[in-house]
Amino acid sequence: MAATASLAVPAVSTSTTTEYFDVLNEIGAKTGIVKARNHVHRDGDWHRAVHVWIYAQSTHRLLIQKRAECKESWPNLWDISAAGHVTAGDQSLETAQRETQEELGIDVPIEAIEPLFSMQAAFNTNDDTFVNKEFIDVYLVTVKDEVPVETFTLQQSEVAAVRYIGTDDLEKAFKSNDRAFVCPDPSSEYMQIFKILHSKKTAPLGSLKPVLGQIGMVQVEYICWQA
Repeated sequence: MAATASLAVPAVSTSTTTEYFDVLNEIGAKTGIVKARNHVHRDGDWHRAVHVWIYAQSTHRLLIQKRAECKESWPNLWDISAAGHVTAGDQSLETAQRETQEELGIDVPIEAIEPLFSMQAAFNTNDDTFVNKEFIDVYLVTVKDEVPVETFTLQQSEVAAVRYIGTDDLEKAFKSNDRAFVCPDPSSEYMQIFKILHSKKTAPLGSLKPVLGQIGMVQVEYICWQA
């Protein structure tokens, strides 16, 4: 894979508080039980998470983040643009918007967050002491041009750095289980994201109304595929 420059940008720290999740059943419905995050991962309860990918249409590259060294799972590995759990009582789409703001410091308009697909994933890490059973809602935020990496304000407890990578390069990394990345199973439903992104490369933009946003002093043009 060709080398791509990365940059660690100004970070902000946040206070540590206990997160509580809605426990779900095997079809993703709420059971009415609410548990602390550490108990959910200890007991292997189903819960909901969101993944948000930021995609630059002009360069066909994705923003990826390097997970902070202090993370309990996959520290120091390259991962999704932004991600997080849906806390008890919250909704998925609003969580996607909030996690993007918290981890990257950008306020994405809700209409620019495109739902792609949902899937189940279950795996154990940390010598089977961390049991992760999730319903993952995957979202896409498309910007016309790459937002300069120095524009982002990173959440110190979550993100060490950000950089861009070509969609083809990321797909190759996933398929080869590149140890520098958090890689999904190459046979899993998750890999359909690359088919979706490939279709975006040649999609006509003329009929879509852009939404303008601001990140610091930089104006951002979002492409709303749902328009």
